[in-house]
Amino acid sequence: MDVQVVSLDEEASRLLDSGAPWTLVARFERAVVIGRTTDDAMLSVVRNDVADGPYTVRLARSAPPDLRALDRPPRLERSTAARWRAEPVAAVEAVDGKELGRRLRVLDTIADRVAGPDRGYRAVIPATDLDQLEIAVARGDAGTAAAVAARIAGLGPGLTPSGDDVLAGVLAFRSWAEVAGRWPGGAPLRAAIREAAVPRTTRLAGQLLAAAEHGHVAAPLAGLLASLLARRATFPPDLSRLLAIGATSGADLLGGVRLAGRACRRCATPAGDLPDGR
Repeated sequence: MDVQVVSLDEEASRLLDSGAPWTLVARFERAVVIGRTTDDAMLSVVRNDVADGPYTVRLARSAPPDLRALDRPPRLERSTAARWRAEPVAAVEAVDGKELGRRLRVLDTIADRVAGPDRGYRAVIPATDLDQLEIAVARGDAGTAAAVAARIAGLGPGLTPSGDDVLAGVLAFRSWAEVAGRWPGGAPLRAAIREAAVPRTTRLAGQLLAAAEHGHVAAPLAGLLASLLARRATFPPDLSRLLAIGATSGADLLGGVRLAGRACRRCATPAGDLPDGR
């Protein structure tokens, strides 16, 4: 079946350009996952009402409304497709440390109201591991962060388990905060988390963790990060699109951002200033 592509990210475009054959890995109503037969690469092919993201191909409205109808990888017509990539906030456009601290506190307040009861990551990750990860991220302790990442990677059901979504949220906030000049020096920590987690989880989750390490995340998560870090962004953010990702993936990603945000706030000076690379 030929299906029209509306948008896809740079990683998806690069993989499709190789011309290698693909197989159908999993089918859902709003997405199918395809795998390349020559290596471990995977792509998500999603309905038009699903957000853009890393390793994601978004279809036109003319695609089948229920993608479970596809019994083989579709032929993707992408000659007019837009290319998409998350764009982190540059340092010259970022809020100062005090304002970021305020926004992180507000995020915690509104997230407690809208994220719903404890489920997803809190049901599968021990609270002690979450506490240890927060402290390790605050201290830049790559060894401890990697040890915790190794324990929680792959925890939970699905192709992107809850433990990995939490780690992706942590990696994404740490990366965006560094680009914004608010929290420098995080590259070793991010690499350690990714190296510990990827071998212990699914192929798709591993790809997404590697993307999150460098700040490339789904559009709703990018919107949250921009809302936190950009001076001219709309704040507080609308979390509904993020929380709509998967059964619990959006809430788990939000949990990772909040954990990293609390770690960032632990680094504040007595005057309330957060880490600053400028």
